Amino acid sequence: MKSGLRRRYQKLSINNEYRKYFPYKEYRHGQLEAIREITEIITLKEHLILRAPSGFGKTITVLTATLPTLERESDSKLVWLCRTNRENNRVIEELKKIDNIPDNINAIVIEARAKLCIKDVDRELKKDHEAFSILCSEMKKQGKCEYYNKLIIESIKLPQICGVKELREVCEKSDVCPYEVAKKGVPNARLIIANYNYILMPQILKTLNTKLDNSILVVDEAHNLPEIATEIEMEKITLRGLNETSSEMMREGIEEYKWIIDEIIKIVEKGEEDKVVDKIYLKNILEEKCGSLSQLASILIGIGNNVRRRIARNGGKPVSHIHHLGRFLMKLHETLGRDEYVLFSGNGEMWIECFDPSNIIKRVYKMFKATISMSGTINENYGELVGLESYKYREVNYLEKRNILSILVPNVTTDYEMRKPEMYQKICEYISIVAENINTGIGVFTASYEVLEGILNAGIRNIRKPIYIENRNDSPKLNEWKIEEYKRMAKTGGAVYVGVCGGRASEGEDFPGSEMDIALLVGIPFPEPSIRMQKRNEYYEKRFGENGILYSYILSAIWKASQAAGRVIRGPEDKGAIVYLDERYRRYIKLLPEWLKPRKVIKEPEQLKEELTLFFT
Repeated sequence: MKSGLRRRYQKLSINNEYRKYFPYKEYRHGQLEAIREITEIITLKEHLILRAPSGFGKTITVLTATLPTLERESDSKLVWLCRTNRENNRVIEELKKIDNIPDNINAIVIEARAKLCIKDVDRELKKDHEAFSILCSEMKKQGKCEYYNKLIIESIKLPQICGVKELREVCEKSDVCPYEVAKKGVPNARLIIANYNYILMPQILKTLNTKLDNSILVVDEAHNLPEIATEIEMEKITLRGLNETSSEMMREGIEEYKWIIDEIIKIVEKGEEDKVVDKIYLKNILEEKCGSLSQLASILIGIGNNVRRRIARNGGKPVSHIHHLGRFLMKLHETLGRDEYVLFSGNGEMWIECFDPSNIIKRVYKMFKATISMSGTINENYGELVGLESYKYREVNYLEKRNILSILVPNVTTDYEMRKPEMYQKICEYISIVAENINTGIGVFTASYEVLEGILNAGIRNIRKPIYIENRNDSPKLNEWKIEEYKRMAKTGGAVYVGVCGGRASEGEDFPGSEMDIALLVGIPFPEPSIRMQKRNEYYEKRFGENGILYSYILSAIWKASQAAGRVIRGPEDKGAIVYLDERYRRYIKLLPEWLKPRKVIKEPEQLKEELTLFFT
């Protein structure tokens, strides 16, 4: 190990109480302090927000701090929430590195029913998780699933540390359903690893069938949680869907309810631009004929459920547009008088949008005795955003400044009013000179697909180096292929990956070594100006006063940008450069993690080339 690196570590003492669970020879700088703070948080039953750079070892740090509690307290559990299945597997990988985990601690990953299914079922059906779940339940009732056998499910013994790979291997040997085996194992598991939905959605939470009041919650990559919570709360109907609903009502012999569709279509068809629809106005229109909106919604949901079950019994895809309309109307009823839910219409759609996830997330956090929310980008504002009444915030940084070069280019911007061909051409000059003169992996992350299109039109494809471009319509398989090909070429002479902040490559993807040594951030990923953003800003101004705009959209944009910038450092020995191609980053330097804050200002492409060449020499 280099002497410079050694200074960033702390040696373990022989009597260290955490050594039993820490599988590495040395602590990185700040890990031991973080472990002690997490232990204190659990003891005091509090909330901790932890910001630490990529490669710090957040996963093993939290495991080392929490596993002693699980060993001592037999009724305590650890629920670990991740955004993606790949992140779930990383927790299992770290657990496997720990030797001699006590027998009273076992871990299990649970994923969606459709993801775990080993039955030969249409792939398109598996993409609709709700429809698949209904079909699966009906097949079990009718005894049509050869992998559902209660006796075998009860007899299966899972390994102590059971990831999806281990779960599948065990279940495939016995020809039994992995989802049912995992569901059976969850109540007795001490460490449950799952996606956010398992806690955010009450109907899915019930499947865990376990008490959580004396348990610890870990929210991994917590910057994603607010956005996902609001997405879950959205309900949408479309003109196409309403026409399908009308046809379904005819087939079901309930034409007396078609008037609902006619009333909604009158609103939806009024222009293509997004507009706010008065929820009370729509409620009153509907209740003039039905008397009770909630009762009407319940009737439609009931009819729709019968339709779905009948289709499932016949082996078809159990989808009901009547059920969907009922669910939309029930959400309308439930959100009346709640300012954080706004009803919009435009472009042939009507939707209920949730601006504020705090009520949902507060409910989740209150289920647990202690929580740890961690990410490389969030700051103390996260606690205010999600509605925590009290919390502790800790930022740790183990990286040496000499390994990171962060540069601000102040004479370009993707500000909405400045998006012109001349500006995109100027941005491309900076990108091109870097790509063509430095032979390594280079990531270009744009503020949006519109900005990405702008630099494509300005000639970014002309770079004389392998270039891989993210497309919003790419299938997951094609996207994965592009990333893998980019990585391969980056290590053999250099390559360029062009994507968006918040996209597949900018979050949750590792680029160790020379796979991505430079990240160029083209703009700040603010949402486009719209009536939706205007109403969202108005809501947050009511909640936070003059700081409303910060919570409305600045924080989420800076967190997305920071995630993209963080791709260049994935471990203590990595060396990387970040180039901020937008003068507006100057205003938000305080919100950036310490290690990502720009330390140099450059105004010419040639100067940028010289700085980066010198840094990597």
